[in-house]
Amino acid sequence: MGMKLSVIVPVLNEATFVPLYLESVGAYADEIIMVDGGSTDGTLDIIESFQQRSYPIKLFTMPQTGLPYTEDWDESRVRNFLIDQATGDWIMNLDIDEIVDDRFKEALPELMSRQEVHIYQFPFVNFWGDPQTLRVNSPGDERWSNDITRMWRSGIGIRYRDEKHHCTLEGPGGQSIWQIPRGRVEIPIYHYHYALGKKIKFNDNRRGDVNLHENQGEADWNYAHPEYTIATTEFKGEHPAVIRRYLQQSVHDS
Repeated sequence: MGMKLSVIVPVLNEATFVPLYLESVGAYADEIIMVDGGSTDGTLDIIESFQQRSYPIKLFTMPQTGLPYTEDWDESRVRNFLIDQATGDWIMNLDIDEIVDDRFKEALPELMSRQEVHIYQFPFVNFWGDPQTLRVNSPGDERWSNDITRMWRSGIGIRYRDEKHHCTLEGPGGQSIWQIPRGRVEIPIYHYHYALGKKIKFNDNRRGDVNLHENQGEADWNYAHPEYTIATTEFKGEHPAVIRRYLQQSVHDS
């Protein structure tokens, strides 16, 4: 028997991304562990439909309290609960608006078999405003063109630090995860939060990067930010297959 991968993810009102995510993750995950925070937009119905199709989903409910992206949001509690439910040899914390490049499925068995590596980082590709534009680093705003840790060997004590939102991983005893033997996967994770669906969600902490037109409710994704330049570039790669199908269907429906 080969090693197994548990993918963990919290969800709350993500009807756009849930079917894309599950179709993608279902191709390589041995179990998909989800915690719903109280969705009311059909997210749970979509998850149930995938369960009926024998996707290996374990669904839990932990009602979200407080405002998203504030100190009221006890995110680390939810994410550590997800870790506790995982039974795989490896854990991947892949958020609902993140899709791994299609090459990952083929590469995964070799990655999990490497004895000298306990944690993996991936190139993180951020779309901005639409699926053909990337947000990239600029002076004073160096948070877009970087690697991100998204996979580690289970049972080595990696947890989320006790933080309310956008919590970070740490090793046993508060050890920095950068001290844990790691490898870099030359396969990108694509972040579609700002390119598909609602794009800007309620109380989104990136709202300050977007000039929202008060009357039209539209966003200027490249306005002149007062503190730094919003730097973008054209996406010249290929989207994962699930995203290509979604975009083709969107064009057809329009």
